[in-house]
Amino acid sequence: MNIEDLKAIAVFRPRGRIFDEFEIGEMIHHHWGRTVTEADAIQFTHLTLSYNPLYSNAEYARAHGHPGLVVNPHLVFNVILGLSVEDCSEGIAGPFLGVFDLTYHQPVYAGDTLTAQSVTTDKRVTDGDPNKGVITWYTEGFNQNGDRVIDFRRSNLSDFRAASMMRKGEW
Repeated sequence: MNIEDLKAIAVFRPRGRIFDEFEIGEMIHHHWGRTVTEADAIQFTHLTLSYNPLYSNAEYARAHGHPGLVVNPHLVFNVILGLSVEDCSEGIAGPFLGVFDLTYHQPVYAGDTLTAQSVTTDKRVTDGDPNKGVITWYTEGFNQNGDRVIDFRRSNLSDFRAASMMRKGEW
């Protein structure tokens, strides 16, 4: 089978959801989770020039009451946000608008497995375009023991179903 044959039989399956498909109060348990390795922690710390010794010096971290390296909190945020993207904002044809009320509750260590869940907390039509809305979620991240390590609110712009269908040529 050649590439043209594959293209002819391929079925387009859009990913993500749009404004109309979210309900306020809906709880979304995000898939799988992610184990943060020591390599992840060290590489992220060095790539972002975050040279707090808690993130790169195990002896220093132990001397300050930690069992080992502390995972850079910015990496924790990126992992939890990333876990939520597929369910909340992937494919909704709108930009990320920001994060609010970000709180780190406790340290994460190399080897911890992080999971996430989000609740849709708000939906509203934008002031500037009646074909678009803003969706806000409250997202929490947990370690393998079920302890909350982070929480925040975030918002995205999204099309309504009619605008999305028009853009895809389905009307």
